[in-house]
Amino acid sequence: MINKIMTLLVMIAMLPAHALKIEINKGQVAPDPIAIVDFYGENGDDSETGTEIAQIVKTDLELSGLFLPIDSASFIESKETLCNKGANIKNWNILNARFLVYGKITGNFKIDFVLVDVVTGDKMLSLNVSGTQSKLRKVAHIIADHIYERITSEKGYFNTNIVYVETSYNKDPTKRKTRLVRVDQDGHNRQELTDGSELVLTPRYSSDAKKIAYISYSDKAKDVLGKSAHVYITNADGRRKDLMLSKDIMKLLIKKNHGNPVQMTYAPRFSPDGEDAVLAIIIDGKSAIYKYNFASNRLTQLTEHTCIDTSPCFSDDGSKIVFTSNRQGRETIYIMNSDGSEQTRISTGEGKYSQPIWSPRGDLIAFSKQVGRQFYIGVIKPNGSGERLITSGYLVEAPCWTSNGRYLTYSMEVAPGAKTQIAVTDITGYHTRIVKTKADAAYPAWSPTVGANDR
Repeated sequence: MINKIMTLLVMIAMLPAHALKIEINKGQVAPDPIAIVDFYGENGDDSETGTEIAQIVKTDLELSGLFLPIDSASFIESKETLCNKGANIKNWNILNARFLVYGKITGNFKIDFVLVDVVTGDKMLSLNVSGTQSKLRKVAHIIADHIYERITSEKGYFNTNIVYVETSYNKDPTKRKTRLVRVDQDGHNRQELTDGSELVLTPRYSSDAKKIAYISYSDKAKDVLGKSAHVYITNADGRRKDLMLSKDIMKLLIKKNHGNPVQMTYAPRFSPDGEDAVLAIIIDGKSAIYKYNFASNRLTQLTEHTCIDTSPCFSDDGSKIVFTSNRQGRETIYIMNSDGSEQTRISTGEGKYSQPIWSPRGDLIAFSKQVGRQFYIGVIKPNGSGERLITSGYLVEAPCWTSNGRYLTYSMEVAPGAKTQIAVTDITGYHTRIVKTKADAAYPAWSPTVGANDR
């Protein structure tokens, strides 16, 4: 059962009073009606393009849970009239629209658009976005980002990607293939990043969205590693793949640990500045956390191989690291400084905690939790207070924040043997949607905002 209890303070921070009206009714937030008119093409051939752009913008804003697009069949003014004469606010007040968006496509695929506050009649935004026909969806996502940012004062997240692990089966259900797949946040523009020849797990984006760290079960370096799972890094387009830790570093680790092999490297996360990564390493059956600096090729041990310390993640400013440990008998959440000092437990609730991830805003840490046979996704403040469960199910796990820290994506399985899906929910847990995927999908990682010239 999804926990629908609203946290009013969170929503006030999310939706400034000057921009959006907040109505609390049994824990629900009423989305604001918004009229999005098909974009007008100065060239008659642009009519279908203008309709497609408007539809993508509508879908983005509606999926955020904060906006309710008004049926275009009820519009009184045409796109031509709006672009040539401007809006008659009375015609949009009649429809109870809170906001109005319209625009036109000019030469060289330049799009001018306007956002109007229907209540005041003021233009909140008047911008132009340039692109190409081949990147039409990107242009539309950028427009939706601008609208979202202007109204909510929160950074937009529509021009982003999700990378995840896709599992497909042949006729023999015991044989499976896993691969990394990347899609736009709305599920479009699917691209396979690996070929399915190796078992892959837990992809993680770098802060610039140009690299992806993940686990691969591979014998590429079996002379040092043996057949085991280790962390690799690939370009975001999947064209290059390298071990995160070099063979020389692995040899030093083996020597330092009296010849005991490195059984597994896993759970990687990049630092906010991209200069470091944290990961967990298993030696002699015990897992410890290490920090790796890319420039110096230096690996620093942060915790000891006395228990299972895993799932490290940097804070938003890189000064601290959150992780889980079973050093007190069951998995709980700890925080330490980025040099490994001042290791402090912050979670005190029942059950087992796992997969903590620090919000890009720094205000919350999301986590997975198991109590008995029930699984949850929750959030907690860095000081250990305010634990709140957002969603639950037969199996929900692997949370990951959007770049603005107001939405979470996670893996979801509704029943044993059911298709594993990627879900997205807002920070209240009220508004949840499923990202459409071709096959079973798990371990989603949401990219930072993609650059204007990127995919």
